[in-house]
Amino acid sequence: MKVILAEKPSVARDIARVVGASGKNNGWLEGGGYQVTWAYGHLVTIAEPRVMCKAWGGKWHFDQLPMIPETFQLTTYERGRKQFDVISRLFGQCDEIINATDAGREGELIFRWIYQHSGCTTTFKRLWISDLTDASIKKGLQEIHHGQAFDHLAYSAQCRAYADWMVGLNATRAYSVRYGQLYTVGRVQTPTLALIVNRFHLIKDFKKFYYYELYAHTRKVAFRWEDADGYKIDKKEKAEKLKECLDGQPGTITDIKKSKKKTGPPPLYDLTLLQKECNEKFGYTAKTTLEYAQALYEKNKLITYPRTESRHLSEEMRPELPDILRSAPEDLKPFADEALARLDAGHKLGKNYIDDKKLTDHHAIIPTKKKLSGPLAAHLRNVYDLVQRRFIAVFHPDFKEDVTEITMHIEQERFKFKGAVPVESGWKKIYPSKGAVDLKSALSVDDKRKENKPAYRLPVKPDVQRMLEAKFKKGQVTDINELEIREKETTPPKIYTDGTLLNAMRYIGRQVDDESLAAHLKDQGLGTQATRAAIIERLIKSEYIFRKGKGIYPTEKGVKLIATVVADLKSPQMTAEWERKLSDIQDGKLDHAAFMREIQAFTQNIIPIIKRVSLKESFGACPQCREGDMHEGRKAFYCSRYKEGCSFVLWATVASKKLPHDQVRKILKDGRSDFISGFKAKTGRLFDAIIELDKEYKTKFCFKK
Repeated sequence: MKVILAEKPSVARDIARVVGASGKNNGWLEGGGYQVTWAYGHLVTIAEPRVMCKAWGGKWHFDQLPMIPETFQLTTYERGRKQFDVISRLFGQCDEIINATDAGREGELIFRWIYQHSGCTTTFKRLWISDLTDASIKKGLQEIHHGQAFDHLAYSAQCRAYADWMVGLNATRAYSVRYGQLYTVGRVQTPTLALIVNRFHLIKDFKKFYYYELYAHTRKVAFRWEDADGYKIDKKEKAEKLKECLDGQPGTITDIKKSKKKTGPPPLYDLTLLQKECNEKFGYTAKTTLEYAQALYEKNKLITYPRTESRHLSEEMRPELPDILRSAPEDLKPFADEALARLDAGHKLGKNYIDDKKLTDHHAIIPTKKKLSGPLAAHLRNVYDLVQRRFIAVFHPDFKEDVTEITMHIEQERFKFKGAVPVESGWKKIYPSKGAVDLKSALSVDDKRKENKPAYRLPVKPDVQRMLEAKFKKGQVTDINELEIREKETTPPKIYTDGTLLNAMRYIGRQVDDESLAAHLKDQGLGTQATRAAIIERLIKSEYIFRKGKGIYPTEKGVKLIATVVADLKSPQMTAEWERKLSDIQDGKLDHAAFMREIQAFTQNIIPIIKRVSLKESFGACPQCREGDMHEGRKAFYCSRYKEGCSFVLWATVASKKLPHDQVRKILKDGRSDFISGFKAKTGRLFDAIIELDKEYKTKFCFKK
């Protein structure tokens, strides 16, 4: 008898149907020489600290730390014990086991821990499939793998779990004991929180400045002034002087350049890209999108495995692509038929979409061969529609535009206009757009090459439309109706949303300063596709962040933790490096035991550091001793090294005016504030002044001359 273990009951039912296991039992299905059973995700997990060591139980204190088990003990949670007993009994009676958990790192860990905790020694094999259609399950069973072929994947998964336990639990207990309340800290979640807090500070401390652009309006088109360094003018006086010099002068068209621009279809979806677009288009959170995609994969069988890092397909999938196109729903069938016609005519997808070298455990998210029948809930249809359109789009031609750049001179000053006219919709016609105009009427009548082109409904911007109607020619002299100065201002970075935060986590390795390390980490990220959504939700549950609309903001608790947490615990560089090492373990390039020794040493080193740190917010370095951090007390800002003898103090209230925090930071950083209003003299008179530090680091007032 062969036992197949699936990750969830729904997957077990699909596999049982294919192998003919129709007999129902309490915890498994049987028939055709198979017993098909299931887990409930992580049925087995790491035991609580107190189970592994009595000294680690009871009230938390520093004497318990660091907690480093000699061997990690496993356990089942109470609700899953009955099903675990079923699996253990089946494992003990069978001739062969087939691991059919999800094809990835977490799925492999789920099986290995159940297998290990059951004490089983029976040989096992691996079913590795990316979608749950009957055809894929049959093919996977025909091409079954030896279980040992995935040992390195299992080592990587186990190291990730052990490292998260060791670093997370030790740091969480240390910070919670140090400050008397629960502060959860994690190898991945804390650097993610640091991203959010740092972005929040960038926005809060952002200082906007104004710049100016000069436009010359002809009868039809607005040309923008530019010089060799760009088009921004930093001072209004410069813009006004330039306008005054050119006022009343005609313009001369000195150059007209025409070029062609091609834009290929966008890449296929990985999970992060799908979550990002669902957040932008529908407002779905990362967790919600993953749940919807998982339902489309497991229950509806309409898309392939969603927890993927890849945006490419494998070469062996080429023969299956036409059948997948034929599965398109009725509203997309005309576009799918065009794609099939191109394939019949000899079109082949290139390396942007099919490349074995760029595959991870799974290929990109695409539709399955199953055709949609019957209604689909609106939220699921939204996700399914995105996946279908993206898949169909990659078979369509490039989107093509004619780009026109016109240069006009007024006296010796250069003005430019640049606009693009769509000439072939290509893949973009699959995506509906608003504000489209009839392209045929927009094209110049003397352009013989385009006379026979069909009229596509594509958006043409009004200023481009006017440019086409004006029919500018080189050497043409045109009157300038108006010279206009437009005042603009710089904008701060945008607050993170689920989509942009996921993207930042995915490509965190590209933000490291070390160039040699950055080359290795450019494609590494915080967490995995499968865990990033859960990390965001965990930060919300821990009251470190909150959502407001689509935005993600830090709480005061989150800001305070990042202000004082050990640098390595919030470092994207270190965490991304660990993720790279986990990938190396998976590829067989790094010994998993060596990685765990590194994690153990790191954990031992951070505990004494956490004992010494302060959770008080730092307002900057002490300007006097240059070594301490400045913290806010009841009446003054003081240096953290006051016990070592640093006497610097900045009073929180000066002349009856409480200093704003942003000005406190500026005084500490630059030695002087901006002009601050609302000071009160002893006579009661209000006045404005700058606070400045003198050579002895005492404060003094500076006034306008």
